[in-house]
Amino acid sequence: MQVKLKLSRHALHRIEERAIDLKSVYETIDNPDQIIYDKQKDLYIYVSDKCAVVSAFHGSYIEVVTVLGKREFNALMSKYGYSRYKVIV
Repeated sequence: MQVKLKLSRHALHRIEERAIDLKSVYETIDNPDQIIYDKQKDLYIYVSDKCAVVSAFHGSYIEVVTVLGKREFNALMSKYGYSRYKVIV
């Protein structure tokens, strides 16, 4: 069973704004270096050396909520750390 992937309007805007290649987004989801769970917002963050993809599970599909560059992702982790995030893989 293959899960459908939907990109939110916000995610598409951020991909363009941050000059992140759409191929990198799909590669990050398919083969992440790390997966992090956001306990506060019930979101998953797929991380690679190119970007971080924030997603939500909605039963039959996964929604990409936003896409972060490495700088934004590192700032987020520095701000909230492991009190909010749990490394899964």
